[in-house]
Amino acid sequence: MTFNRLTPRSAARVAAALAAAILAVTAGLSAHVVRGLTAPDRATAFVSSPSTGTDAPIPIRWGANDTGLRTVCFYLANTSPARAGEPDWPRVTGVGFELPGTPAGFTLIDPLDGDWQLVEDVRTGLAEHGEVTLDFAIVANPVGKTHGQGHDALGILPGQPAVRGTGTRFCVAGPFPTELTAGQPTTIEQLLNGAVVQFEGLDGPHRRGGDLGVWENPARVIPLYQP
Repeated sequence: MTFNRLTPRSAARVAAALAAAILAVTAGLSAHVVRGLTAPDRATAFVSSPSTGTDAPIPIRWGANDTGLRTVCFYLANTSPARAGEPDWPRVTGVGFELPGTPAGFTLIDPLDGDWQLVEDVRTGLAEHGEVTLDFAIVANPVGKTHGQGHDALGILPGQPAVRGTGTRFCVAGPFPTELTAGQPTTIEQLLNGAVVQFEGLDGPHRRGGDLGVWENPARVIPLYQP
């Protein structure tokens, strides 16, 4: 079960009133425990903003002018238990985001070691929830420079602690919304509400046995933003 790349969407999406209410209710929460939808005990991750639950996207300015672009950094840890006999599995091999509207023009700015790549407009199926469109996804590059020898796929190794600042740091620049709830500036933790994490190698190497996970919270509706 993996992310699938799509052609551009034909119709714009807008944030639903329910999604706005969820953002308001969860604004004070920090960090996100993610569980796989089909293997919640074997596929787990921890996604967090860098320092506190109130971390905000950083505006990108040209002189005194705001470009409308923002930089967002976050950490992704693979907290899945290592498999007996295969301690390097399962791996986290991707993370995508649902955002309101149809923003485009996102760029991965860290890490830039060739192990990860960013793709936009990704349609993927979530178990028992149908398909959702991810505005962008960061996925492990199968031709990355430091891993990927033989069957040893790229991605984040298991067994990491669920602690803020643990795991791999990603930074993305793009047209992130300045507000998700009227009158309330966007925080990185709010953006993480819409994260979808990809797991591979739950049942064996060669990427056998995959799952997709979302935030473990009853308020996490799928899709987060209605078409």
